[in-house]
Amino acid sequence: MTKANKQDRPLRVLRLTPHYYWPQLAKTSWPVKFDAIGGMQSQITRLTQALDAEGIEQTVLTLQLPGAPRRWQVSDRTEVLGVRVPVLPLRSRIRGMVDLNLSWALGVLRHLLRTRRRPDVLHVHCSGVIIPPLLGWALCRLLRVPLVLTVHCSIIVTYHPMNRLDGLLQPFARWVEQRAIRAAARTITLTPRTIPTLKKRSRRSDDAFAVLPDVIDAEAFAARATPEAIEAVRRRWDLPADKATVGYVGRLAREKGWPIILDIAEELLDEPIHWLICGDGNERDLFEQDVARRGLGDRVTVTGYVPNEEIPAVMKAMDLMLMAPIHEEFGSVMLEAMAVKLPIIAVGVGGVANVLEDGALGWLVPERTPEAFAEGIRKAMADPEWRNTAAEQAATAVRARYDLGAVARDTAELYRAVVRNDGA
Repeated sequence: MTKANKQDRPLRVLRLTPHYYWPQLAKTSWPVKFDAIGGMQSQITRLTQALDAEGIEQTVLTLQLPGAPRRWQVSDRTEVLGVRVPVLPLRSRIRGMVDLNLSWALGVLRHLLRTRRRPDVLHVHCSGVIIPPLLGWALCRLLRVPLVLTVHCSIIVTYHPMNRLDGLLQPFARWVEQRAIRAAARTITLTPRTIPTLKKRSRRSDDAFAVLPDVIDAEAFAARATPEAIEAVRRRWDLPADKATVGYVGRLAREKGWPIILDIAEELLDEPIHWLICGDGNERDLFEQDVARRGLGDRVTVTGYVPNEEIPAVMKAMDLMLMAPIHEEFGSVMLEAMAVKLPIIAVGVGGVANVLEDGALGWLVPERTPEAFAEGIRKAMADPEWRNTAAEQAATAVRARYDLGAVARDTAELYRAVVRNDGA
């Protein structure tokens, strides 16, 4: 294919990610043991749809999930394929199925052996584990196409090991991420904060990196929070009308810091607060056991999996949203809260402080302790003027800075620049 011929047709992009949001599962349930639902799935799905509108031809190879279609033809330009080669199934508290990424990677390789279509760009989404950057590094050499990496969670800068074995693997994992960045035509980060370290470790220049944040169509998201939908949420989970609702939205997983939520709840037993925990994960059973052990059953509601389409109404049923992760590259759930004008209280790890503008758009606690969070929640709940002002400012900021269409256009232009440079 000549350079002129490439310019006469849409760019063909092969995007690789084990994580993807299947709306087809919204009416059933998400298979948590395969892949605990989180913000990365929603973000990649939103970007796929927006890139399709930009005229980019895409094939997305993601993990085949039980109940989801193996092939989803989004449009005549975009298809999503679920791939998986089963390997020895081992359960993990951290990752659900230990083989998730390996099974997906083997499925990617099997698919590529069966097809002879060569993409113009290989785009790999990396999430703090070894296999996606390793696969991207190997395939860009085998296919001889330029590689674009999106680092949703940097192993080098952001990720904290979750157990002893995880810690032992980290030197190799950091080396793999470093090599993949060195091989990439462009590495996308979600905030600027990781670039100095990644640049130094990979010995790449500034122009090898681009900052493209998580995104949201704020108007469309907020429009789902109708009064009827909010009232349905309150009835479904029997939320008390005489108490404030403090909520959490996300995976019930170690890195999201779920144990501290119940420590905070105990610190606030004297306050009229009910906790709405919206999410599922590999440690949901441990969370619910801890709720029962502490005698907090009448103060804590756990929803389990809720489809992303219903999250706006769930958020609007809350008065304040809590974020207490151990590590966090960005925290896309904040964009959703900002879109529906839900005030946020958080600890400023990773990219959280960047998104909340060091406290201008949310309440940042000075340290990740139950006492600090409890004090912050007391002050925030006692200050409705702050909650209203912060929520309005956050709603304005999210529409100006994290617009889905704008980031999709920038991503499409990045693809074109990579192909132009490759041709040159």
